[in-house]
Amino acid sequence: MGKMLPAQEAAKIYHTNYVRNARAMGVLWALFTLCFAVIMVVTFIQPYWIGDSIDTPQAGYFGLFSYCIGNALTGELICKGSPLDFGTIPSSAFKTAMFFVGISTFLIIGCIFCFSLFFFCNAATVFKVCAWMQLAACEWGLGDLEGEGKTLL
Repeated sequence: MGKMLPAQEAAKIYHTNYVRNARAMGVLWALFTLCFAVIMVVTFIQPYWIGDSIDTPQAGYFGLFSYCIGNALTGELICKGSPLDFGTIPSSAFKTAMFFVGISTFLIIGCIFCFSLFFFCNAATVFKVCAWMQLAACEWGLGDLEGEGKTLL
């Protein structure tokens, strides 16, 4: 090869650094996406989030699609709600939350599968597709918390 001009040498160094940093950011993004996917799957599958112990006067648990109320005399829990039967979910707010958390979980798992497109497509295209999917997952997963049109994003 011929001798490079100083500007061309600098451009090559910057390009090499850019490619290395872009790959590192891609790996970091994939790692955080996997962490977010684990959180979303656990949130969607776990039947109970918040609860008491049997020793409290009125023990009980509730989650996204199920709730349990404890009997103070016998100490046993009576559980209602099922993820497979949408009619048994306690209220319309819980039904709406389960729908949006389910869509968000589906999108983030789809985003993980989209990372395999790095083998077939341009990296910039894959980053854009995954970014839009994650933005939608975040918006639908965290959504309208106050019910007044104010979202976290």
